[in-house]
Amino acid sequence: MRVPTLGRRLYSLLMFVLVSVLGGVLTAGLFVPAAGIAAETTKSLAGALESLPQELETPPQAEGSRVLMADGSELTNFYDQNRVYVKYNDIAPIMRQAQVAIEDQRFFEHGALDLRGTMRALVRTSSGNTQGGSTLTQQYVKLVLLDDAVAKDDKDALAEAQNRTVARKMLELRYAIALEQKLSKEEILERYLNISYFGDGSYGVESAARHYFGTTAKKLTLPQAAMLAGLVRNPATTDPVRHEKLAVDRRNAVLDQMVKVGVVSAKDAEAAKATKFDQSKVQPHPHRGCTASRYPHLCDYVERSLLTFDSLGKSPTERKNTLYRSGLTIQTMIDPRFQDAAQNAVSNYIVPTDPVIGVMAMIEPGTGLIRAMAQSRPKIGNDLKKGETYWNYGADAALGGAEGYAGGSTFKAFTIAAALEKGISAYRRYNSPQSMWFDDKWFPMCNGNFARGTWGHPVTTGPSGSFNMYDGARVSSNTFFLQLERSAGVCETVTMAQKLGLKRADGADMLTGLRADGKLPNGRTPDAQNRPVSSVVPAFTLGTSEITPLSLATAYATLAARGKRCDPIIIKSVKAKTGKNFQIPDGNCQQVISPVVADRANDVLHGAFRAGGTAAAADIPGYDLAGKTGTDGNGAPSIWTMGYTPNLVGAALITVDKTSKRFKGSRSNTLAGTRIANGYIQGLSGKEAGARLWKPAMRRALSYLPTERFVRPGQEPNNTPRVNVPSCDNLDLEACKSALEAASFSTDVTRQYSRSVPRGQVISISPRTQARQFSTIEIRVSRGPRGTSSSASASPTATATP
Repeated sequence: MRVPTLGRRLYSLLMFVLVSVLGGVLTAGLFVPAAGIAAETTKSLAGALESLPQELETPPQAEGSRVLMADGSELTNFYDQNRVYVKYNDIAPIMRQAQVAIEDQRFFEHGALDLRGTMRALVRTSSGNTQGGSTLTQQYVKLVLLDDAVAKDDKDALAEAQNRTVARKMLELRYAIALEQKLSKEEILERYLNISYFGDGSYGVESAARHYFGTTAKKLTLPQAAMLAGLVRNPATTDPVRHEKLAVDRRNAVLDQMVKVGVVSAKDAEAAKATKFDQSKVQPHPHRGCTASRYPHLCDYVERSLLTFDSLGKSPTERKNTLYRSGLTIQTMIDPRFQDAAQNAVSNYIVPTDPVIGVMAMIEPGTGLIRAMAQSRPKIGNDLKKGETYWNYGADAALGGAEGYAGGSTFKAFTIAAALEKGISAYRRYNSPQSMWFDDKWFPMCNGNFARGTWGHPVTTGPSGSFNMYDGARVSSNTFFLQLERSAGVCETVTMAQKLGLKRADGADMLTGLRADGKLPNGRTPDAQNRPVSSVVPAFTLGTSEITPLSLATAYATLAARGKRCDPIIIKSVKAKTGKNFQIPDGNCQQVISPVVADRANDVLHGAFRAGGTAAAADIPGYDLAGKTGTDGNGAPSIWTMGYTPNLVGAALITVDKTSKRFKGSRSNTLAGTRIANGYIQGLSGKEAGARLWKPAMRRALSYLPTERFVRPGQEPNNTPRVNVPSCDNLDLEACKSALEAASFSTDVTRQYSRSVPRGQVISISPRTQARQFSTIEIRVSRGPRGTSSSASASPTATATP
């Protein structure tokens, strides 16, 4: 039986040599001197050397990235493999000796191949008995190819790298020969010790030294080095944290081998064997990802932002690879003082298990710096009983947000800015009753179109009277702002909001209702059944569009910065270990409205925090505050307080949790009367969102900043100039409205019976010859003789140009 077996082995060996010679691979390895293969000059070998894969020349040793906050403290680490790469001289000599002794004792003597070990392994492998025997260089080649396949998520390459056939070993031999031609033995050993897995989540010798012994690779002792060297062969079963006895036995075997090859004395080895493994010195690995971060959702926002940076890669997969494997240092501008101020304010009023959600976001005007983003459910997870969530309620969907929230009366600030930019005086007055019909009034839209109010009931408000912008903003009069919006134009108001930085939570453009790629928010292509929904509606000033706290804070920050809009930013720099700085987006700051308009808008918005204002309960004495409160529709499912100084904007939101049993399936998603741990929510924007969230958060945060004051606007005359009123003689309603509104007047239509004027024709207008610029002109239109139907009276439509 021995002869056939020996014959098979000799045949396999001869075939291996023959194939290797034909491939121009092993020729040099069979005859290399101890110094290596540098003297080989054949053209076939030169070709083999040139084919060395790039990942073997400059291995992408996976190393985690650190994320730092503004004060230098650590926010988190992102890594697939917990590794800290160290140079050869930063690895203790005894560690290098231990690894060579147990894995490849003649490593510094032979070339790329240890002929005896390799032949033995290949013969046994060809007989169906997979056998090791690879040199350290060959092991390194295998580890790099495995690591590269994992990094690229290439399943085919991963399967190939794990394949232990003769053909695969030949390929690795070829690469090993080429590698030793390009790198020194010291360079190969350095890379081997950094790429190897040492068990229990420790990749590389530095990470292993820190984890198991609380030391560094440079300070490893003999017993420590021997234990680590023994882990590489089978880290899963010799990990000392889980399998201490097996790890100690393996360590002792390494020490025996070190004595055998003459690296250490028998006396030193025995002393090392007597050393016990100290479990108390085991150190936890650095925090990984955002779940265990101090600020989980803010951390998640940082990660999602990084994965949008083109400089980190062409695709999301490439960017994540760069983030998790390139050893970056990421400096954010997160100041823990501001984040703690926001988080404490929210958590002190609303607890994670409450059926409502609280959010507090802060933005720095003029830079776009996110100062804070806190919420009542601060932990990441899916345990609803603990109040965990994966959603960041302050951000939009692209960066981890859940949904949007209607802004309510906070949108009135955009109507103010649009009216001021159009030249309407802040002192212009409108008769603003407590209840007013708008269904018969036409609102100027985009492209000369008009739309009629469609409430189906009178719009109601709080106090009534003759209000200017200051009065209307202070008491948040709905009837005042709808009339102001008619004067300014709905299209102009929505355009102003978008210009200031407001974005819809669903990612669609406010004017078109479409995403940047021309599709609907749900990803469908617009057609007759799937039409875009624009935000340009008469009710826009009442806050009908769904937005996020961060977006709303950004828009208000533009006013605070005197018309300079900046995109929200949170990352200051991204730097590689080589010192390379990656290009990152800045705030893209632009002057979008004039400082004069912004100054006047800020002045108007002071009223909310003054006596009698809707945010008076949130006032912070000693600070120059401006802002606006907001309540979303009937039943108040969301309440807001927006407030700001020249150097800090805060957005406070309390809203219903639509997934809670309290609101699931309910016809009325109202905050009012909702029980929380600290009492009951009444749905009062100024007293609850303002006094309970916004005020304590901002008071603490503002104490870290210098006190600044707004630039007061210059004197504006109380009386706007009188201008000529276009004639409407012999015109029908559409033509008359078109002429008046082209001259920047608002119009109000009343109808009356007339025997002499045909139905639909204008009877008269008032005032007739001159009126204050931007004022309202009353148009009286004939209904025809009494007894005739007026249903066919001419009127503009939502799609036709008057």
